[in-house]
Amino acid sequence: MKTKPVAIDRLKNIVSRFGKSSILVVGDCMIDKYVWGDVRRISPEAPVPVVETQSQTFRLGGATNVVQNLRALGVATYLVSLRGRDPDGELMKEMLEKIGCRTEGLFASDSRPTTSKTRIMARHQQIVRVDKETTSDLTENEYEHLWNNIRNFLPKVQGVIISDYAKGVISQPFIGALLKKCKARKMFVAIDPKERHFNLYKGVSIMTPNLKEAHMALGIPNAVCSDDEVKELGWRIVNKFGLQYLLITLSERGMALFEKKGMTFTHLPTMAQKVFDVTGAGDTVISVYSAAITCKGSPYEAAFLANHAAGLAVAELGTACVDPKSLLETCGKQQTS
Repeated sequence: MKTKPVAIDRLKNIVSRFGKSSILVVGDCMIDKYVWGDVRRISPEAPVPVVETQSQTFRLGGATNVVQNLRALGVATYLVSLRGRDPDGELMKEMLEKIGCRTEGLFASDSRPTTSKTRIMARHQQIVRVDKETTSDLTENEYEHLWNNIRNFLPKVQGVIISDYAKGVISQPFIGALLKKCKARKMFVAIDPKERHFNLYKGVSIMTPNLKEAHMALGIPNAVCSDDEVKELGWRIVNKFGLQYLLITLSERGMALFEKKGMTFTHLPTMAQKVFDVTGAGDTVISVYSAAITCKGSPYEAAFLANHAAGLAVAELGTACVDPKSLLETCGKQQTS
């Protein structure tokens, strides 16, 4: 099935409920740092450009970018994650509190740093990225702190987003127990997957991989796919992981939605007018989709809104958030164009 329009009044109805929804985000959080400058010479020490620093900016990344996207939509958000007991961790806590996210579920670890990605930028061109991270599984004490918060938060939310960046929070025993609790509550669970953890995801409601990750879910080489090949790929993933829904992001080709009930496949062409930076676009997609589902939107309506939100997000440099007004405006423009 090809994309079909959704009545703007119906979209307004769904979006108007965002403020009454609450979602728990569990996963790996990080700080994205940008060092902005200019290049006028090559280093005499090595054949590399010398970036003359002009400014620095800091943004929430990983699971905290999902939180930021949800808060921009008006969704009440709970976070269960881990940070270091360091300046980056304190900055993360302050930034979360500033956007209205409760931070009692953000555990401060003594044994690992706050994950950070520092991008050195010259005239909007990334020169190099420097990462600080520990990717081993958490300690028993750290997991116990996370579990205490999950037990407290689950009764307060309508859905769960698992934001897996393979930085240690998501492990086999942990995610298995979490999915078991969510299943007992018949709760919607969405996951933004990481390729090395696909064997952990059976039982989630929806996965939102990109095309490369979709290939890795089946253990096959990434390749350019025709529409028919994408369709075949998607149904194999749905069956392998027992998913209710699957949403594959296809970059400039848009998205592919698979619904197990009725065996419905829908291709949604991209809504992006320009693509400046795809950083964090997946966080926007899973946030908007999950918000719409918890606000009684259908899978197709949720994907429709997420597709339009992604079109707005990729037009900005770095991680970007979409607010309800902008989302409805771009949906309205597309409906009348």
